[in-house]
Amino acid sequence: MDLVIACAINNDDKMIHKVIASVPKYDYNNKFILYDGYVGEGRGGLFYDQYEAHKSYIAKKYPDFIVIEFDKNVYFRTMLRKVCELSNAERLLVFQDDVTLPKIDLKQIEIQMNHIKDLKILTFPHKYIPPEGTHWYRPFDDTYPLPFIKSHGLSERVFICDRLNMINILDTLPNRGNRGKRFVEALYYYKMNTKSWKNYDDDEKEEYWKTWGCYYHHDIYHKHLVAKRPSSARWSKSGERGGLNH
Repeated sequence: MDLVIACAINNDDKMIHKVIASVPKYDYNNKFILYDGYVGEGRGGLFYDQYEAHKSYIAKKYPDFIVIEFDKNVYFRTMLRKVCELSNAERLLVFQDDVTLPKIDLKQIEIQMNHIKDLKILTFPHKYIPPEGTHWYRPFDDTYPLPFIKSHGLSERVFICDRLNMINILDTLPNRGNRGKRFVEALYYYKMNTKSWKNYDDDEKEEYWKTWGCYYHHDIYHKHLVAKRPSSARWSKSGERGGLNH
């Protein structure tokens, strides 16, 4: 398993340290920190210089991480695709840069995951998901006594994924709307809100689910630190939102 932390410019330079401190203990093959490109008025500005200094500092402070910088703003989906190419691991544990986890036994979770052949993505939600689901998660089966719930929908703030299957998702599923171009989770959300989905029976919905293999952990929840991006770096000339904020 490889560790991936996906970052964008952030007003709080200390937040990344909280994220790294919360990473589960594990003998990772590789550990990556990805930095999205700068969005703003251009090179040489105050926020740009601070961002460059921050990235340099993080690379020196955490020499056990491979730091990858993107020279333009590409958003989470493209960053994830790039690290899937660079990695040789079977699975990736992916954090966004404003999310922490409580202490967990990642090795035990991995052993439990190995008992479920169709599990391709395991996400850790930010709160309890009721049986009737939410607008983002729609549970439809469980793995009792294992702590995983089969669900339509996922959150990519922090998750474990099968790397090769993630490449397949990114390469074969279409980009829909601005969020679909930037984030992976939006593709599922858009699908669940189409007219065709509402006409599907349960078997047809599960057929779509098989591409994703989504489960969530029913009793481990992440904490969202809610990164704030500098106002001058928040909008590109086209008016698109920068960074990883949802």
